[in-house]
Amino acid sequence: MPHQVAERRLGTWPIFVIAVSAMTPLTVVAGALPLGYGQVEERGIPVAYILVAAVLGVFAVGLAAMARHVPNSGAFYAYAAAGLSKPAGVGTAFVALLAYNAMQIGLYGAFGVAAHNAMAIFGVQVSWVIWALLGWALISVLGRLNIDLNARILTVLVCAEVLIVLIFDYVMVTHPAGGEVSYGTLNPGLIASAGGVALLVAAVAGMVGFEAPLVYAAEAKDPRRTVARAIGLTLLVAAVLYGGTAWVMSVVAGYDQIVAIAGDHLDDLFFYLPDPYLPTVVIDLGRIFFATSLFAAMLAFHHTVARYALTVAREGVLRRSLAETRDGVPVTASFAQSSIALGVLLLFALFGWNPTTDLFFFGTISGGLGVLVLMVIASIAVVRYFRRDGHGETRWRRAIAPWTAAVFLAIILLLTVASFGILLDSDNLLKVWSPPLAFLILFIVGVRFGRKLKRFRPDVYAVIGTGQPPAEWSPASRDAEDEASEDAASQDALDENAAIRDAANEDAASRDAVNDDADAADLRGAQPDESPAATPGETAPAVEEHSAGVPVQRAAPDAVPSGEGDGTPRSAQGEEAASRATPAPRKRASSSRRPGEPADASQVIAENAVAPSENGSAAAPTKRTPQRRVPRARRAPGAESSANDTGADAGGSGTVPVDGSSVPGAAPGEGSSGSGTVPVDGSIGSGAAPVAGSSGPGVTPVEGSHGPATASGEQGTGLGEPDPTTGLGEPDPTTGLGEPDPTTGEVAPRTSAPRQRSPRGPRPETPRATDDPEE
Repeated sequence: MPHQVAERRLGTWPIFVIAVSAMTPLTVVAGALPLGYGQVEERGIPVAYILVAAVLGVFAVGLAAMARHVPNSGAFYAYAAAGLSKPAGVGTAFVALLAYNAMQIGLYGAFGVAAHNAMAIFGVQVSWVIWALLGWALISVLGRLNIDLNARILTVLVCAEVLIVLIFDYVMVTHPAGGEVSYGTLNPGLIASAGGVALLVAAVAGMVGFEAPLVYAAEAKDPRRTVARAIGLTLLVAAVLYGGTAWVMSVVAGYDQIVAIAGDHLDDLFFYLPDPYLPTVVIDLGRIFFATSLFAAMLAFHHTVARYALTVAREGVLRRSLAETRDGVPVTASFAQSSIALGVLLLFALFGWNPTTDLFFFGTISGGLGVLVLMVIASIAVVRYFRRDGHGETRWRRAIAPWTAAVFLAIILLLTVASFGILLDSDNLLKVWSPPLAFLILFIVGVRFGRKLKRFRPDVYAVIGTGQPPAEWSPASRDAEDEASEDAASQDALDENAAIRDAANEDAASRDAVNDDADAADLRGAQPDESPAATPGETAPAVEEHSAGVPVQRAAPDAVPSGEGDGTPRSAQGEEAASRATPAPRKRASSSRRPGEPADASQVIAENAVAPSENGSAAAPTKRTPQRRVPRARRAPGAESSANDTGADAGGSGTVPVDGSSVPGAAPGEGSSGSGTVPVDGSIGSGAAPVAGSSGPGVTPVEGSHGPATASGEQGTGLGEPDPTTGLGEPDPTTGLGEPDPTTGEVAPRTSAPRQRSPRGPRPETPRATDDPEE
């Protein structure tokens, strides 16, 4: 992934080597210790290093516990964000970037001088600036390579320099001044003075690098054990090498003479003291390894700065481009650090500033002060982090050790700032106060910037200290969101198209079914009526219509009487009236679609248009409403249906009958063998509960009507007197079915106008019942 470092590949040894190389034992003993004796002019250097190593050992207990729960390359920055607050974490990150850059760039001054002295052995006299620029070029290249390769290079260099230190220490301790070993520099009272307190920050600067395992916690195979082991080994080596070598120097030079001799040999005290007792080739080899030790320190700090920048940029606090990696290496952050170092080197070369005191000592001491600030912040963060949740850690790890370290480190910080001028041996207020003020201002700026992120960039604020990119520009989240959006859009389009096709197909099928019902009804209307003739005074049964899903009783048109039930043929007038009551054949709307082809909305509307009747008038539209389907009741054995039964089991169209014929456009129902119209109560086989006493046409007769059994089982007309001329009759006014002529008292014959098909649009979907075993 473009924003991730290599995961879980480093064990205890490579991380320990990186940490020791970052501490650069030969760099400290050959560069920092002579400056402590010669420039600060204090003899308590061995005690200062041992005391600081002990305090940092206690501090490391809480750090190791924190690393188990916050394995982040940001180390102190991540701990401050997790233990204090996210804005405090941003401020800590800014301080860390300045401090480690000052340490790394300051080493170029010592490296240039050391390389110049080493190459002078071979007769090569080149300015320190040239060697510093060559070292910068190598660092720039190696900083963009895999960390495993750098670890192997550092392993060789560290082993060589540690071997040189041990050899020189043995020679010096075996040749004490005056023939007697002195222990005066190990007196703890030597650091009670102002100068002695200032040595503490020099010791902290020399210890910088012991926390490097925290930076590689995200790449460690087992962060719980690997980081703790690497830190412990690093501090042990540092205490022995730094404190021991500082004491050995005072032994070979003498307690009283060490400060004076160091003042005369600030650049080569470590090689000058054992020179009388060692071959020249060994001394020259030591000078070469001193240069390589400085190079190893520069490379280690370069990786530390690059990974800090990577972590902060990956979370969106810094520019996104700084989070770019290649094969797990933060290439962009590495290039940025190298660019800053190049600018500083060019400034020193341009103005001719001293590379040892102005660049190396001032840079490393200032960086050490910044790291001390980071340690104080981190120790307080560890205490607060475990106060909220112990995470299963022991009381010593989560409370006692962090509190002890926080108190001692805070005291050291305050005393160091108070005596920083003595440490630098300078009265220049700008030079003395610029490092403390720079770190303070950067921390405040970082806190304010973090608060602005909370307000204006909540996505970035949410991931501060986590080492993860914000969701807004995370490559994985962007890809997932894009894929999800594309899938959702495609699925929506498919669903919409499927819904359109289903609606069109359903509407077309419904229209075809209704047209088939209309054709069947037209054919039956054209055939002779074979139903039993109605007796005089008899009316056709009433039928049920549905309006808004509610069945409504409607009286059927008057039957044509032909006598008192004697079966005589209809009169001419009756035939004419029957012909008027017979619906006219309907014209099916033409369709240009082929069978089975889906129709769009315009085709459905055009095909559902009602054809005009013969007299040119369009049929009146009738509103279709979905009907509730009811279970079909099975026909009792031996039951028969009348000729008028055009419901479920009549085998016809299944529409509600009017005048004994099927009327197209009736609401379709369930249980019919035809079009599936809703049968009325009393029908057998329609699925409706039969009315008591009914067994015939499947309609509920109006009470008192002549014909099928009524709900009460009685017969009667309930109608007005028939017309003696036409033989037709209308219902009595009390029935609500018609009005008599006020002059003659006769009731006018009633005709039934043909019902026309109305335009049909898409029908609302009605859940289909599944309780019909025949479906």
